[in-house]
Order: sequence, then C-alpha cells, then structure tokens
Amino acid sequence: MKLSVSLLRSYCPALPAGASDVRQALDEAGIEVKGVESAGGDTVISVELLANRGDHRCYTGVARELAARLDGVVAAPPSRLLTVAEDNGFPVVVRTEKCLAYTLTPLVVRDSGVLLPGEVRSALAVAEETTGSVIVDATNAAALELGQPTHAFDADRLTGTIEVRLSGAGETALLLGETTRRELPEGTIVIADEVKVLAVAGVIGCEESRVTENTRRVLLESGTFDPVEVRKAASALNVRTAASQRFERGGDPTLPLAGAGRVVRLLEECGAAAVSGPTVCAREWHGDLPVIDVDFDDLADFLAIPSSPEDVVRRLAGYGLRHLEGGRFQVPGSRIWDLVEAQDVYEELARNIGYDELPGSASFSGSGVGQSDEAADLRAAGEILVSLGFYEVFTDSFYDRSLLKRLGVEPDSPLAHHIRLVDAADRHYEFLKNNCLAQAVEAVDINLRNHSPDLRLFELATVFRPDRDGGCAERSLLWAICAGSGLPHGWDGKQRPVDLFFAKGAVEEIANALNRDLTVRLPDEAEHPLTPYLHPNRAAVLYFDGVPAGVLGEIHPEVLKRFGVTGVRPVYLELETSALTAAPAKPRPPLEDVPPITRMLDFVLPAPVSSAEVMEVLRAAAPDRLRDLRVTDVFVDPGQFGVGARSVTYLLVLAVEPTPTSEELNAEVQLMIDAVATVFGDEGVVLR
Repeated sequence: MKLSVSLLRSYCPALPAGASDVRQALDEAGIEVKGVESAGGDTVISVELLANRGDHRCYTGVARELAARLDGVVAAPPSRLLTVAEDNGFPVVVRTEKCLAYTLTPLVVRDSGVLLPGEVRSALAVAEETTGSVIVDATNAAALELGQPTHAFDADRLTGTIEVRLSGAGETALLLGETTRRELPEGTIVIADEVKVLAVAGVIGCEESRVTENTRRVLLESGTFDPVEVRKAASALNVRTAASQRFERGGDPTLPLAGAGRVVRLLEECGAAAVSGPTVCAREWHGDLPVIDVDFDDLADFLAIPSSPEDVVRRLAGYGLRHLEGGRFQVPGSRIWDLVEAQDVYEELARNIGYDELPGSASFSGSGVGQSDEAADLRAAGEILVSLGFYEVFTDSFYDRSLLKRLGVEPDSPLAHHIRLVDAADRHYEFLKNNCLAQAVEAVDINLRNHSPDLRLFELATVFRPDRDGGCAERSLLWAICAGSGLPHGWDGKQRPVDLFFAKGAVEEIANALNRDLTVRLPDEAEHPLTPYLHPNRAAVLYFDGVPAGVLGEIHPEVLKRFGVTGVRPVYLELETSALTAAPAKPRPPLEDVPPITRMLDFVLPAPVSSAEVMEVLRAAAPDRLRDLRVTDVFVDPGQFGVGARSVTYLLVLAVEPTPTSEELNAEVQLMIDAVATVFGDEGVVLR
C-alpha cells in the first residue's frame, strides 16, 4: 500500500518531519516500509501490511498506530451526521447472518462534473484509485481515509426490494469491467434487487447497477460482511479489489454509518450530490464488543518490567481499548478480529513500549552444546557464497497460481503438484511452495524494476511436496541466483558479468570446503524437475561423491520473457542440503608441506570419444609425480565444436618433489598431450 507522508501527517500531527524518521516510526510501530520515493514535492512510502490487520489499510488506521507510540492524537476527517429512518424508508431487507451491518443512503446528483478537494485527489492518485467519476472517487477516498468501503448504486436502475442474501445454485452476475456473465458459487453473499445481482458483497459491484455520467439518483451502500465469506468469494471469482482486501481481513461493524457520512460530506462540500432522504439501517451491529481481562501481575512477568495500571490504561487507550474497571478493557470495533485474548493485548503493549526497551535475558546450563557437523557444513557453504558477494534473503513459504503460470508449469510437470491451503487468508498464499526457482526469478524481476540489475542472492529454504500417502514431504535446499555484473575489477579495469562459470566456481568452492568430489553432467529432463526451466545449452546437474546434489544453469529465455526480465541472463543454483551435510566419501587428504603443481589440459572430444578413454591415455603417459587427474569442466557449444562434440577440461595435480625445472615439467606434460594426439588424433580429438 502506498501512502502520502504529507497526508499521513494531517491525520497524525505528531509524525516526525524527516522521511527517515517517518520510516523509523513506522518500523517501530510494526508497519514495514518497503520503499520511499519522491513524487511532486511529496514523499510517498510503500508499506507492507500485516495479513490480519484490516484496520491498517487506511490513513486513520496507520495514524492510530503511530499516534499510540508518539503520544499524539488522530485527526479524523470530518463526517456528515446522517439521519436514520425509523420506518425503513424504502424496501431493503437482510436475509443472512453473514452480513454484520448494512445501511443505504439516498442521494441526488447535483453536478457530476465537479472535483473533490485537492488533498483528496492526491490521496487517490498515490493509491492509484482515481476513476474519473466524482461519486466513485468519493467512495474510494472515504475507504482510504477511514477503512470503510462503500458502494454507489444507480437508484434508477434498480427494481423492487433490495436484498442482502446468499446466492442460489446457477445464479450469475455481470461483474464491473467484464462483458460476460459469471456463475457465482452457491452461498456467496450478494446484494440483489428483484431481477438481478447488484454486487458481490464486499468484493465488487456489477455493471447493471453502476453509476454513470447519466446517473441522477444514487443509493449509497455501506456495510460490513463476514471476512471468511468475503475471502472465499474473492478467491473463487479470482477478483481482488481494495474493498475485498479490507473486508477479508476483518471490517469494523460499527463503522458503516461514519463511512457513509464521510462520502456524503465529500460530495456535499464540492457540490456533486446531496442527501435526499433518511438513511436506512437494514442491519445494525448489535453484537457486544469483546472485553479482555488483563492480569497486571502476569503482564509485568510477560514484559519483565514493572508497569503501573495507570500506564497500561494510558497506552492501551492509544489503540482504542476502553478501560472499564480493574483489568477489564473493551476492544474497539476495528480490532475485534485480532485482539482475542490477554496475550494479544500484552504483545500490543510490548510493541508500544518498544522491543528495544524491554530487558533481555539468557538462560545458562552447566554445559554448552557445540555446533553440529551438519550445521557447520551449511554455515560453511553460506559463508562461501557471502565471500563471493551473495546476500542471504528470506522468502515466503507460500505463493499463488500466478507465480506458477509465469514459471510456465505444465499440468504433467512434477512442479504442478502442491500442498494447497483450502481456506487461505489470501490467494497470494494459496500453495506451500514446492520449488524455489519461481521466487528466485521473481526476485530478479523486483530488483530490475527497482533499478538494481546486479544481484547475488541465496537462501536456505524448505520446499513441500505431496507424498505417495497423501501427506507432505519436506526437503531442505540451498538456492542462489545471480545476474548482472559486479565482479571485482580485472587487470583491464572492466567489470565482468556473472555467468554460468561464476556460479559453477561457487559450487567448486563449496565442494572443496566440504571435501566432496564434484561431478558436473549435462542435464536430462528426467534427472531434475527444474531442468525444463533452465537454458537447454547452459545448464548442468551436479553430483557430490557420485550422489545427485542439485542443478545449475541459466534461466530459460521463455521463463524470463514471462516474468518480463530483460537485459540480464540470471544463473540459478540449487543444492540439496542433505548432499551438503552428508559425510564425505573419502577422508580429506593431509596437507603437504609444499603445495602441489597444477596444470589444466582442455581437449575437444567428438561424440564417439569418451572422457574416460582420454583420461586413461593421459594417466598411462603421465610422469611418476602425478598425484591426481580429474575432469573439472565440460562445455558444449554446437556452433563452435559441432554437434555432439564437447570441450573437456582435465586437472593434473603433480608433486613438487623431486622439484622439476620449467622445461622438465613442460616436457612431461607435452608427453601426455602427444599420447592423446597419437591415440585419438585420427578421430578428431584436438588440444584447445
């Protein structure tokens, strides 16, 4: 959500002056700031809101959170006091208990061409909710200000009695912005007249009742609906609106009249519309606001600091909790969904005081517990990545269908099978992730959009996949992704882009640190589920001590295209933590007093010649000082080497004793080269 700092200050006058101080205040209040930018002389902040705090999704909600910490007051916007009809002025009835409160206010349109006040239009522009209709813009503005969504119906397009009810089997609606009618899930809360559905409650209105430039009479709806039912409807229809995002986190059932009054105030002040009759309360919130008992002694133990009842009362009042008597506090309507028990109130007080202000304590035991070998191996792998410029990140354990669609997961792919949350609080968190590649590429996309093309990220993560028994199988992974440039300057002063070989070098460093033999092979689609999403000619599967360990490769161009990633060629690396923490197949060789001599030979091998055959000839022709001979790289480029051919690099490890001269060492290596040329020269093997 984006907020204007100048507008936020008008609701919370105690807000600090500097942008950095505002950011700190929000962070301390538990509202994470994702970005800060300048816009037309104002500062705009992007905030990440908690999933269970619908009250935060408006200026007054954020201002209340800040004011509670800053000892300030919340300056709520002025609202029109509406007259409520005693005789149900026009026919409207609520037929479901899943509607918690519902009002309708009749308006007559005076001038649809006028503008709302400048500060209101600024708030709408920052939130990208400007529509061009003064009536609709006023409803959006009131929701941004107070957190109470409202909706405007064209009264002349309605027929007979208005009902708030559950949809029947096969019932359809023409949703706003669509041209084809949708079948609604049976049991969805709808607003309907005698012939059609006017709106899906709490989610979206319908084309057949919307206001237009020709609208002359309006019925302004303001209500509150069961958050679970709103969430289910939005998910089933795959529709997310600002209203549904507020309602599905829990709306304030005491707020509908004030929300409608604010819309009316905005329209009357600019001359756009006026009330033409009393407001009808078809359902008024009659539920008792919850009361929570606070044990002051228990609270002091929880906070580990003394806190007087007077101080607790003062602090909680900042969040709207009304003190009744003793330790009893009444929860405001805006918080009935997340303040349920005493511990919730304790956490609210802890945040108000400030976690940094609370004392910390450590428990001690008679003996310490050392770091396990497995933890040490994982730490070593992470430290190697950090030394190469990677930053550790933390991603969600959930994602949604849209991310899988961007990855290009086909129905028959192993990645198509998920552990799914049936009643996810948010459709963006519908699936437990079964792969890390999608979020890694998404991270590249996010960084590019924030003008950060050079990145190196890694994470120790867990993926979840259905097992054969219908349960959940967990796997731990170390993944990394790199893109752009940023490698240390070379002798020529140029920065080089990170590429497949840079990532392969990182794997080699890890394998060496953990005393594993690394084998790099060309991928087979059946060998790893991620290979279809990697470049077919720039990818490899990895083995540690002959055991499958992971995969490495450039992201497939089609995947990058679906994510909108251009200008970089990201490389992805994934290793099984079980492979990292397994015992090495052979003990680490003892360190020699003098480091060995190493040489590399690179031969281009045609398809009929195997690497093992060449290695056998090299070993037979090698001097006695040879201590190790292994393949360190295989590179395939049909355009350069021909179809089926590949470039294979062999590492020679030679003992220093007896110490050779340069000429003697070169002669010994040349004998090995000549032996390969003699045996395989006619078959097209050449030194590269």
